[in-house]
Amino acid sequence: MTVSLIVAAAANDVIGRDGGLPWHLPADLRRFRSITMGHVLVMGRRTHESILARLGHPLPGRTSVVVSHRPLAGPAASVVHADCIERAFRLAAEFSRAAGRGEYFVIGGACVYAQALPVADRIYLTRVPHEIAGDTRMPPGWLDGFVLCAQEQVAGEWPAGGFSFLDYRRVGE
Repeated sequence: MTVSLIVAAAANDVIGRDGGLPWHLPADLRRFRSITMGHVLVMGRRTHESILARLGHPLPGRTSVVVSHRPLAGPAASVVHADCIERAFRLAAEFSRAAGRGEYFVIGGACVYAQALPVADRIYLTRVPHEIAGDTRMPPGWLDGFVLCAQEQVAGEWPAGGFSFLDYRRVGE
């Protein structure tokens, strides 16, 4: 089973501000949807709540495994609660196998990313090439042990020259 992180990060590794993304990049959102559609997503409670606040419902076409010590309020059929990261990974792997998928995705937040890094096989990164103010960031050295295997420049959406889609694999994979 492939464990993949999918994350958008600024040059200073900021990934969030005030409970949400510090930018709006439609091409990144389209890529996220395309890559994750039909897959299982592992996320923290605050990430789940930010999705509900923004969309009014869980991400369609995907199963969400939400890591939280607290039970979820008003869970949907496509949302499953896990009380720890290990259980979340077991559930994600079970649901992925049952759906005929060999990969599931960790989509945040920072604590969930940090706990997933030791077992992650791939990272799909949208890199915003600027330092952005924010209150949530990836841990130091988070790309250590990974090698860049694909990249694509995206022009036009960011005011100063676009951003990049970067795909990493764990060294030795």
